[in-house]
Amino acid sequence: MDGKVPLWLVGTIAGTALFAIVGLFFYGAYAGLGSSL
Repeated sequence: MDGKVPLWLVGTIAGTALFAIVGLFFYGAYAGLGSSL
């Protein structure tokens, strides 16, 4: 180890963050459409 962050850790954090952002976006769009109709 030369002080770098493990690639699997970066991938896990990035994947979780991306999944959360996309999930919140679709949930917000779905909730917005549901409340407007």
